[in-house]
Amino acid sequence: MDWGILWQFRGALASGLLVTIGVSVLGIIGSTVLGVLVGCLGTLPSLLLRRLTGLYSEFLRNLPLIVKLFFLYSIVSLPALWAAVAALILHQSAYIADITRSGIRSVASGQLDAALSLGHSYRQAFYYIVVPQTVRVMLPPMTTQYVSVIKNSSVTALISIQDLTWQTQEINVEMFRGFEAATATTVLYIIVASVVIAGMTRLQARLAVQ
Repeated sequence: MDWGILWQFRGALASGLLVTIGVSVLGIIGSTVLGVLVGCLGTLPSLLLRRLTGLYSEFLRNLPLIVKLFFLYSIVSLPALWAAVAALILHQSAYIADITRSGIRSVASGQLDAALSLGHSYRQAFYYIVVPQTVRVMLPPMTTQYVSVIKNSSVTALISIQDLTWQTQEINVEMFRGFEAATATTVLYIIVASVVIAGMTRLQARLAVQ
């Protein structure tokens, strides 16, 4: 084994790390916004909305990420980067929508009814009563989803997104040092995921009821 090869390709690994972080951040933000929106719509009284949002989650959860990726890239003909980001958003938002629905339903309905009976609008009651409690419930499973976005971002190398996984393949092709490159990439993925977990854990501690 020649670990010195990692220093030789430090620029490529750093570049791949930045791409992985960038794609993951966009995927996390987009899937959170879309997933929370779909999840909230799924708790409204409308039977049609509940069925549509349920169908959205069920369909996307059962469709492999790689299928979404190649559909958006090859069929829809999106640029590689946007196809990658959109695939991650669609894939993970389905899970986040389920988490959001479950979080909202975990808040006793009597609290919302009490707020409405006191003269608050539905928007005020939802924002000040339901949301704070829902966020506390959602944080642990959301952490898992965010880490999944980081891990799933490696699939985007299949459409030539030059992330960490793509750079690993390039090092292996050029220098036949796949083991060293894969080891370094694994460590970098773990570091990025650990940062996300630490940040979410700290947020969870700050929002915890004392």
